[in-house]
This record gives sequence, C-alpha cells and structure tokens, in this order.
Amino acid sequence: MGKETKLLEKLELVIPGFHGYKKKELLREDDRIVRAKVADILVQARKEIERALQRCAMVSCSQLVAIDSLRKKLVGLEGRVRHAEAGYAGYFDRISVREKELEKLIEYDAKMIELAEEILSKAKSLGGEVVNPQALGLSVLELDDKLRALEETLDRRMSIVVGE
Repeated sequence: MGKETKLLEKLELVIPGFHGYKKKELLREDDRIVRAKVADILVQARKEIERALQRCAMVSCSQLVAIDSLRKKLVGLEGRVRHAEAGYAGYFDRISVREKELEKLIEYDAKMIELAEEILSKAKSLGGEVVNPQALGLSVLELDDKLRALEETLDRRMSIVVGE
C-alpha cells in the first residue's frame, strides 16, 4: 500500500463525502469539504482557547495577552481556510490534472487535518494549565508553533491549487 493510498484512506475516514479528487467534476467539492473540515476543527479549538482565556482572566494569569493573540490568529486562519476560493486560477478547470500535483495536494490535505487536530488537542489542554504558569507558557508557545505550521502548509497547498 503506497503512501498516497494511506493518506487518501485516512482523509476519506476523517472527512465524510471526500472523493480523493478522483473525478474532475468533484474536484472543487473535495477541495471545499477538506477546507470546511479543517475550519470546523479550528472553530472548536477557538472555543477551547476562549474558555482558557476566561479562566486566565479569572485568576489574572500573565499569559492573558498571549492567549488572546492566539485566539486572534486562529480566527484569521479559520477564515482563510474556510473562505479561500475553491480551485481558482483555473487549476480545477484543467482537463487533465497531473497526478504528481494531486499526490502533493492529498499530502497537504492530510497535513492540514493532522495539524488542526493537534491545535485542537493543545487548545483543550490550555484551560487546565492556567494554574501552572510555566506549563501554560510552554503550551502557548507550542500552540503558536502549530498555528504557524498550519499557515505554512495552507500557503504551500494554495500554491499548488493556483498552479505556481
């Protein structure tokens, strides 16, 4: 079983209705549902960060500004993922989509799902760490790194979609 097949199966299990870009007429739909799934996970993460922010405000923790900064980054990233135009610049209008590009697209899709789930997991742990400033500070930094990694993965994915 190849790397692409494993990633494709993973995406099909995580994202109901995903067709793996197998049919040209479903390319835009697959693109949309992958991005919607990632955006939905990011919304859950934002809600967890907002809970942590409230707890942090209640105990006047020193990471209040940093947590709010993460929340703002997450809101921006969620919007970018959800509202990016599907297959613009004619990528999905091509008659034949090159297999190598599709493999890369599937890899980036799997990476985006993985990073979004890691962001959600980290966001869930923030609220419990409010009473431990050192652990909270470390988690804030790790979460910021994950957000940056997702943003970079999204940029690379979009460069494929626009044919760069």
